[in-house]
Amino acid sequence: MKLSKFPLVDLKNRYVSVRLKLTLVLILAAGIVVSIFGLTAMEHYQKQQAQLKLSYLDNYALEFNDQIERLSDSITYIFEAQTLLSQAESMQDLERYLNRQLPDLQWLMPIANGCTVFAIDNYACSVLDSPPPKELLEQVTLRSKPMRLIECFEVCHLWISLPIRTRNAEQGVLAFQLELADALINVTQRDDIELAIVDLDRPLYKSILLATNTQVLSQQWFDSAIEYRHHDNMEFKVEDKTIVGKLYLIKDSSNSTLKLVILKDWSEQVFLQTRFENQLTMLLLFTMALAIAIGLLLMRRPLSNLRYHTASLPTILENESYKPQNKLHLFNDEFDSLDHISIELANSFSEMRSSIAANTKVLEKMAMEDPLTELPNRTAFLKQLSEALEEAAKQGEELSLIYIDLDNFKTINDTLGHDFGDLLLVQVAKRIMRLSQFASSTFRLGGDEFTLLINQKDKDSVLGFAYSLAQEISRDITISGISMKVTLSIGIATAKQAEYEPQLLVKYADLAMYSSKRKGRNCCTHFDIELARQNDMVFTIENQFQNAMSNNELELYLQPQVSMQHQRVTGFELLLRWNHPTQGLMNPGQFLDTVESGRHILPLGYWVIDKSLALLEELTSKGYEELTIAFNISGRQFEDKHFAQKLISKFKTVNVGSNYLELEITESVAVQSYQQVKSQLNEIRAAGIRVAFDDFGKGFTSLSYLSNLACDKIKFDREFGHNAITSVSTQNIVLSMRTLMDTLDYEILVEGVETLEHANWLKKNGFDKVQGYFFGRPQTKQEALAFYQQCNEKGALLDKDGNVLHLHPLFKIPQTPSHSSHSS
Repeated sequence: MKLSKFPLVDLKNRYVSVRLKLTLVLILAAGIVVSIFGLTAMEHYQKQQAQLKLSYLDNYALEFNDQIERLSDSITYIFEAQTLLSQAESMQDLERYLNRQLPDLQWLMPIANGCTVFAIDNYACSVLDSPPPKELLEQVTLRSKPMRLIECFEVCHLWISLPIRTRNAEQGVLAFQLELADALINVTQRDDIELAIVDLDRPLYKSILLATNTQVLSQQWFDSAIEYRHHDNMEFKVEDKTIVGKLYLIKDSSNSTLKLVILKDWSEQVFLQTRFENQLTMLLLFTMALAIAIGLLLMRRPLSNLRYHTASLPTILENESYKPQNKLHLFNDEFDSLDHISIELANSFSEMRSSIAANTKVLEKMAMEDPLTELPNRTAFLKQLSEALEEAAKQGEELSLIYIDLDNFKTINDTLGHDFGDLLLVQVAKRIMRLSQFASSTFRLGGDEFTLLINQKDKDSVLGFAYSLAQEISRDITISGISMKVTLSIGIATAKQAEYEPQLLVKYADLAMYSSKRKGRNCCTHFDIELARQNDMVFTIENQFQNAMSNNELELYLQPQVSMQHQRVTGFELLLRWNHPTQGLMNPGQFLDTVESGRHILPLGYWVIDKSLALLEELTSKGYEELTIAFNISGRQFEDKHFAQKLISKFKTVNVGSNYLELEITESVAVQSYQQVKSQLNEIRAAGIRVAFDDFGKGFTSLSYLSNLACDKIKFDREFGHNAITSVSTQNIVLSMRTLMDTLDYEILVEGVETLEHANWLKKNGFDKVQGYFFGRPQTKQEALAFYQQCNEKGALLDKDGNVLHLHPLFKIPQTPSHSSHSS
């Protein structure tokens, strides 16, 4: 979105105009203020109306009670006066007098019945079928004062009773029954209201006992009121009229379910309230609109200034000067300050642009160039590789990647120092550059790694160039008076093999380079798919071996070591096996090389030591004597400078009896790490642990090294002795080496004895200790110890079927039945 355009909303670019924001804020603020004011005013008005309504209805209820009170007082006054005027000597005289006067009094008062009560159950009434309430007579007799009671059956009446005394001091009670209709009518004369007495216990159609108006419309009012009788404040509509009402308790009623219903037409007040609400709403809307208009008017100049700066400030990015806006006001404000700041920003940005342009060139060179060799670096390599592969893919052409790593460069750095290593890298880079006319680009990735890209060359041409490069680099290089030869491990991969994917091409070339390392260095390897498969297998083994020890997947098998002269087992060599959860039982050749190059080899060495010591202690506890338990460790174990101390500390914690613990290392490990190994082996032997050199004859051990290294046993490699059967020259070498070992007082054990012929030749020529499949394959601990027990019981060496082995007859052996396998 261009800054010179100002839409209100652009959701795609997450843009909302300040105008819209301010308008919404003003609307929201004005709405909140106006709403609060309006709600407050409305609530106050509604409260006033509610109070007015309750006050209105309550006043009529009080007036009804006043009517009953005045009526009761009038009756009491009149008949007390009549009693005095009668001059009656007895209650019978008083009865006759009142019967004569009652018709005249009924013109003045709404008297329906009059009774003279001689006793509670003895009375005389003008209307015989309407006796006075018994409970009223009891209350008057008990309290000796006038009492009243409203009684409702089909209609409602007011009973008024008063105690009297004749001239002869005879006591009695006068009771009068009055109609209540006049009392209700008197209450409604001053206003448009309706009253009724209802009984809530009766069915709805019989509940209205007395009403002021029995017209149809009023009857509808009362029917609706009965339906709302359970509401404290009733409000309902009848023919578009709003009726309000309330139920009141009736004093002096004979039944608590009797209620006084007061109804009032409230339509006019509802109309006035609605008109007030509408007027208030219009006023509030007008006020809110006026506030918004004033707010927008006040924000007109700030918004205009913001639009100007939004449109003008981007010109600074285009290296244009900033032009301040015209000043049309008397006083300065924040926007004038913004003008001055914008001018300074434009000047500063112009200077910064020039400085950035100069520094960018320097940074680009630093980012893309190796400062030591001045070759393009890894960043440049990845960039150019992607571009070259993209172009090659379009044209369908081949592109080769050569991956170079200097052999033993870490050793050079560690022995001659990093400064020397840097000078060596510079010399190597120069030699690569001299031959790089064949390549399109040359790079240093870091450390001792270099790469070259070669376009449109066949496999043989690229491989030939790689060998020429290796030959050129291997010529003597002299630095600070020190001459040395440097060899290369080279890997080659092609774009078509990697399907023109940069990361895959680098991976393939790297795998080929590491294959050259594994082949012994100083060679070239062209990638093939088998290398990728091996790499995946290495990765799988490395990950799965992490849990092998903790999951008890590793096991040590025992292969017997025997003495042919004494016909007995002298010990066992412990050989590692892996009970893989999916691959089954795996030999060391399937995984040990991978583990040795990884991070698990040192923990594995200490695991083997712990298992060996546990086995040795078990053999001692079973009473076995003069057995040797031999275990193997990696040469990397000696990288731990505390290895000897840890081994000795563990060894001292077990009871070995007359048995022996024997540490086996290859002669190549002993020679390559001579100084480091020598001191630790001396400590180990001094602690009573035997040391054996394994695979003797495979390497090129110097006799001077051999004589200086502390060991107890030399183990001849199987090939070293096996060829002696057919080769006279090899026989002479083997026999000479045996004589030399005897002179140095080293015990000899020959490995890899697999045939009777080989065993007999060795025995005939003075070799005693041997090991191999002919005398026993590696077995589990239980199988190996059972085999050892069988040999002890028969006093001879046995084959796998338990039969005695017949060797060269230099001494007598126990006679056992022959077996066809003996001659095999």
